[in-house]
Amino acid sequence: MVDDSTPDWTQPIAIADKVWWVGAPLLDDSFQCHTYLIENGTESILIDPGSMINFAAMLRKVESIIPLSHVRWVICQHQDPDITASLPALDQLITRPDAVVLTHWRAIALLKHYNIRIPFQCIEKMGWRMHVGQCHIQFVFTPYLHFPGAFCTFDENSGILFSSDLFGGFTEQWHLFAQDESYFEAMRPFHEHYMPSQTILFDGLLKLSPLPIRMIAPQHGSIIPEHLVRFMIDRLKDLDCGLFSLAQSSTDIQRLSRLNLLLRKFFKDLVFVREFRSVLETLAQLAGQLLPLVSLDIHWQLDEQEYLLWAQDNHYQRRQIAPNQEVEALFQLTEQDSDWSVRGVYICFLPEEQKPALLLHLRDSESGGVKGLALFRLQRAIAISQEEGQILHRMGDALSVAAMREILHYQLEGERQRYYERSIRDPLTNLYTRFYLRESASRLFDIQDRDSHTQLSFAAFDLDFFKSVNDTYGHGAGDDVLRALGQILLSETRTMDIPVRLGGEEFLLLMVGSGMQESMEVAERIRVRVEQLTLPGALHGRRFTISAGVSMRQPKESLESVMEKADVALYQAKHSGRNRVIMATAS
Repeated sequence: MVDDSTPDWTQPIAIADKVWWVGAPLLDDSFQCHTYLIENGTESILIDPGSMINFAAMLRKVESIIPLSHVRWVICQHQDPDITASLPALDQLITRPDAVVLTHWRAIALLKHYNIRIPFQCIEKMGWRMHVGQCHIQFVFTPYLHFPGAFCTFDENSGILFSSDLFGGFTEQWHLFAQDESYFEAMRPFHEHYMPSQTILFDGLLKLSPLPIRMIAPQHGSIIPEHLVRFMIDRLKDLDCGLFSLAQSSTDIQRLSRLNLLLRKFFKDLVFVREFRSVLETLAQLAGQLLPLVSLDIHWQLDEQEYLLWAQDNHYQRRQIAPNQEVEALFQLTEQDSDWSVRGVYICFLPEEQKPALLLHLRDSESGGVKGLALFRLQRAIAISQEEGQILHRMGDALSVAAMREILHYQLEGERQRYYERSIRDPLTNLYTRFYLRESASRLFDIQDRDSHTQLSFAAFDLDFFKSVNDTYGHGAGDDVLRALGQILLSETRTMDIPVRLGGEEFLLLMVGSGMQESMEVAERIRVRVEQLTLPGALHGRRFTISAGVSMRQPKESLESVMEKADVALYQAKHSGRNRVIMATAS
């Protein structure tokens, strides 16, 4: 469709001083083809003359500007019939003996089969430049975009880059000039299927970047004005190409472009997004554009007993949940068990849930075995094309890598947590260590210093005559006594309190939110429990007692100071008969 607000298409249109568009729009065709004329007296230049479809219109427009006999140079930027099929007709009309067709040697090898009279001249042998009259032309070699001998033509006077297939587009509603940045979406499918790879495209664009381009005049699509030039170049540099490599059963460009865009967005997210849950949210969003998706869950089997689950209904927070038997059986699903499959992608039905599903097997990169499932629950049964299966397979491969990375993080977190637990827990009594006491006390002191109503108390404990236990019964028996005391401390304290083994037979209890009276009662309960303690074996019948000192922490007071107050009270308990709890004085 042609935009009705544009000028009279029956006339040539000046796109710069002495530079003309002399093409003709093709009605109801998204593949527009353009011819351009550089007016240069008797050295005028015709660029990409076109096919016989628009030859008559092109010829009429040229002759409304200059006599056809003034055209000496005919530039063919590639050999395809949409720009060269009119050469035999031009050959009959351009009779001047010095007329020349300029192109690359690779195109000459094909165009000579037109058997035209006008001679060919190779732009390489011209040093990739041409100076005729006031016109200065530079040829830029852009190989494989779209054929081995492809090149662009840059007019230094006007700053126009005649770009051949580069910057072309499929335009449902055609404008001679691109209106805004949205023209890139017309360029996207054109380049994705036409250009062989992103690397080759990037290399060609890199060669164009130093040129002072003020306008891009492609053979197809719309002319790109100066304010959009840099935007279009930068966007193309990041475009994935070689679209037909995805094709299995269809070469529908728009559909393949959509699939390719989904795949590219997913891979980009894998590279730049650190959180696995964010990757899964993106995957669910993209899959929703391809499938009638209800939900996406990821299951991973760590071993025979342990599974991890990332579920959409929990915003992909990792959980340790084993799948039900129906889902667990999907780990062993084969092509024979599935209604449809391609390379680890399966369509199946979940009888218990009464839902169709699409399944991706996720594999361990080392063993190659199936360790995970990406389970897409669907609203209805669907048919998957080979292209969609390939896209999902590639997503599954990438998702396997991302899942393995997440599992590694999970295992490292577990190792760090185990090391941390060993550093903060006394292995004999399972009470906390001095290290953890200092770490926790620092946080709690900060809270109390900001809010003086917060109460923190310390109870220091010491087993009476513990040395005699070791001397009489051995250190093994002494360890049994210490373990038993540790269990008493753990059972008599709340989760917010911090029971600590300071070393040997010395213990400490940091109580949060307890005043002096309540703290004294806790210490007294522990004293009574120790006094009632009975142990089996050689220690049977042996009586144990404990002494304690309790102190309150004041705002801004150091850990050493409040512990010293508790120790002084403990010392007083020892020297006043043992087996008692003493409250520290305020001083």
